[in-house]
Amino acid sequence: MQAAADNLGEQAPGPVPATNSEQIAMTYPDRAVEPNHSVAEVHLEKENVGKQAMPGGGLQLTGGNDQEHASNGIGTAAQGLLADISDKQSNSVDPGMQQHAEEQDQLHGVTQGHEMSSNDTSSGSDSGSSSGSELDTELGKCFYPSFEELENSRPPEIGMRFPTLEDAERFYSTHAMLTGFAVRRGSNYRRVKFDLECNRSGKLKPTEDLKRKRRSNALGSRCQAKVIVKLHNEQWEFIGVKHEHNHPLCPSPSLASFFLNHKYLSSEEKLFLRVLQQSRVNPRKAMNIFRRMRSNFGKVSSIKEKDTSNSQCVNQWRKENSDVETALKRFKELELRNLGFSYTMQKDEDNIVRSLFWTDARSNVDYEIFGDFISFNTTYSTNRHNMTFTPIIGMNSHGRILVFGCALLQDQKAETFKWMFQTFLHVMGGKLPRIVITDQDEGMATAISEVMPQVRHRFCKFSVMRKAQEILGAFMAARGNINAELHDLVDNSLTEKEFEEGWDFLTERYDASENEYLRLMWETRKNWVPVYFQADFCPFVESAGYFEGTNLLFKDNVLPKDRIEKFIEQYERMQEHIVKTEEEDALQSATEPAYFSMQPIEKHAARIYTRQIFLRAQNELYYSTAFNVHEIQGGHRLEKVFNYENPEFSRNSFEVLAEPGTHAFKCQCAKFTRDGILCCHIFRVFTQLGVKEIPAQYMLPRWAPKFIEERLKEYEERCSKRTENKTRYAMLLGKMAEIGKGICADGAKSGCFMLELDKVQETFGSDGGRKS
Repeated sequence: MQAAADNLGEQAPGPVPATNSEQIAMTYPDRAVEPNHSVAEVHLEKENVGKQAMPGGGLQLTGGNDQEHASNGIGTAAQGLLADISDKQSNSVDPGMQQHAEEQDQLHGVTQGHEMSSNDTSSGSDSGSSSGSELDTELGKCFYPSFEELENSRPPEIGMRFPTLEDAERFYSTHAMLTGFAVRRGSNYRRVKFDLECNRSGKLKPTEDLKRKRRSNALGSRCQAKVIVKLHNEQWEFIGVKHEHNHPLCPSPSLASFFLNHKYLSSEEKLFLRVLQQSRVNPRKAMNIFRRMRSNFGKVSSIKEKDTSNSQCVNQWRKENSDVETALKRFKELELRNLGFSYTMQKDEDNIVRSLFWTDARSNVDYEIFGDFISFNTTYSTNRHNMTFTPIIGMNSHGRILVFGCALLQDQKAETFKWMFQTFLHVMGGKLPRIVITDQDEGMATAISEVMPQVRHRFCKFSVMRKAQEILGAFMAARGNINAELHDLVDNSLTEKEFEEGWDFLTERYDASENEYLRLMWETRKNWVPVYFQADFCPFVESAGYFEGTNLLFKDNVLPKDRIEKFIEQYERMQEHIVKTEEEDALQSATEPAYFSMQPIEKHAARIYTRQIFLRAQNELYYSTAFNVHEIQGGHRLEKVFNYENPEFSRNSFEVLAEPGTHAFKCQCAKFTRDGILCCHIFRVFTQLGVKEIPAQYMLPRWAPKFIEERLKEYEERCSKRTENKTRYAMLLGKMAEIGKGICADGAKSGCFMLELDKVQETFGSDGGRKS
């Protein structure tokens, strides 16, 4: 079992197969084949992994034959691991002091390992693999679990699913903290499968330096405890779990109690705890600081003291407002360099800047062309003021992310979001989007309903499901497979009736119909469940690639906590990157792509689409070969005969309806209305019917190579016409002012002039000036 565990999480073979011994050395550099383990034995153990569950609580693997698949991006970078989880008792003496001291020595090594675990990761076995530390943005950052994470913590199980890799790692790290060990990322395969290991999984490396012996021994004991998490159907799923450790575990009940009591902290204490976290103070030290503060000062409770504290906070804000002043200076510099750059400030009664919004001329033009749907991301905030960084996102004709503008907001209240939306619409000439996608935020929803009541508002499905996992973790854990079935229902329902009947069946089956939060999800279902948005054009937002890609656009440039000027600086870089990528896409669209078939419809798709959109359509053409077609009344039924990577729907049968005598087709999956390209099911029907070109009604202008050029020409013409209108208006107004100035002193002349103006107005009509 030990040898089999050494091969846990073995990566799929790369393009060039290695020998058995080479493969082991490549996969686990610190686990060379020991003399007592022959290569043949290890090879035999490899063959057994994934075939059956190991006895004695060993790792269980599911989907051993599943194909590995690539992803457009991984979720947000992993949180740093817990820096110190020991629970040293300073006021008592243990009769078994020697044994206790030895365990504390080992524990000290574990806690030191927490701070080093971000750097101590295994490498992959092929060119598509890399160590997990490459994704860590802040090495050694302390892990602070939330109250909900601690309250809902439980041992990991095969089949558990999480919206992002970060969520999966936080779940396992919380369990580790309560159990008495630390977690690090181990090897990964093409960033779609990761090992989350005990930090003592490395090889023992003894040293002669007695001063460093404690840490060296602790960091390596070949511990096999781990979970394997894999991206599957746009979810990160635990596909393997190994619980057994080969070293003592040192849980800390006092530390867990400290976090569980976080909700009882005063607002001042919570603010101070946040400062400690941002200063990289590990949780153990933070707890000790709070203990000493309370023993020396007690809890601040009097109204007078609270008023003093509030006054100090205001003074501190004013003092730190120099950070905002630096940002304003940067804005003025950008105005000089970029004539189209503009910014707006929201100030309070003390004339202190509370919120900022900025954009530029290119973003203004992009919104004019691609502003039919927008989305918001409120993941990031500044370090000093805790201001929320809110980029306003769109998509260009290549399916790439655009940034229409950015805001730094003092809070996430409805009034603040209302100011942001009003400012954005004013800067963009009053043009409304058709649909807005946001996180499940009550303040934002209220602001949208007041500022843009006619706009369709949709919650991000991934945000809703992640929040449900946080709130209902313990509830779902007690009900078996309800979480997986809920995700399947949300992702694979093709009709509203199918979803609603499935919801009733699911909640009754698991005795969950009375759960308050599930009832809330049901009541708001038309705001977030994909089946209710089949007729809305929101291209590719249902894919994990869009969700992760939006995060990666900013994660690669800014930290979740950063200075205001840093956000502005990185905003410039992001815009430069977007422009550069768009130019590269335009050049690539003018070249001949590679084809996978000899079908004329594939070459036709290459001519009518930009390159990135063609690649998406090409994938649909390729997936269409996995289906057989059967003619039925009113259309065709498709049955899947081969599995393929990352299917949009985990079902095997679809129906395509057809209008007799026309090339009008409608599929159950509604991909064309959602994404603007045909689905693999309609492409398969086209192949069956011998259709050689995509019909005109299925060629969305937005995805055409000439779309931007044509829309820019129209935009310039409108701008030119507006300029001409303004010029004529100024000339008429000037002439009227000149005449009025000369005759205003004479009542008779003024009256005569007014009569003549009335005649002119009658001649040209009351709206004649606007028509011209």
